[in-house]
Amino acid sequence: MGKLVLMGESSKLRKYRSDHEDLNTHSRSAIIEAGQVLFLEQGIASTTMGEIAEQAGVSRVTVYRHFPECGAIAFEVYNRMLESILEATRAEVPAGVSGLDAARHCLTALFGAYPKQEAAFRFCAAFSTYYATEERSDELAEWYAAREFRGLSDACAQFFGVHLDPETSNRLMAITDAAASGLCSLAVSTPSLSKGEAQARLSNLKDFLVGILDA
Repeated sequence: MGKLVLMGESSKLRKYRSDHEDLNTHSRSAIIEAGQVLFLEQGIASTTMGEIAEQAGVSRVTVYRHFPECGAIAFEVYNRMLESILEATRAEVPAGVSGLDAARHCLTALFGAYPKQEAAFRFCAAFSTYYATEERSDELAEWYAAREFRGLSDACAQFFGVHLDPETSNRLMAITDAAASGLCSLAVSTPSLSKGEAQARLSNLKDFLVGILDA
């Protein structure tokens, strides 16, 4: 009987731990999603932990249990946005291409992903500046140090490298950096541009960089 009781208690404990982990995962995801909404609406520096807690429907204590401050949440949002851009780009690259043709497809795919990923490009630009210039507390500095920061151009170069031979990958690297920087800059300025002006700048940048690649 004693063994049966212990087994029953063990089963309850496992269920409790599983439910607790699920709740923690759900809370963390809700906090990141809330941060994404608020950061895009009002900027990283203008957003407070209290506002994120209210948006996420959790307590401030829960937010601080997962993240030391807003910069840490912004880091997670950045990685989510970065992966969104890469996924959208990946979907545009045909299977089986190689060499210069693959490089052209990769570059074209990055531009093709832009219209639906404009907000992601804008946030990547904002967070890159925030990450490089914002004063950090010791706790946030330690939090950042335990995680890898990948710039958009580096992430794209790593993704493109999967499809390319080393020589072509090296050739594309500088162009990728220019494309990522150009698209982020365009995303930041787009709200002040007409739709026609934004499309024209996107097309001109794409034609210019593809032209350099083909030269």
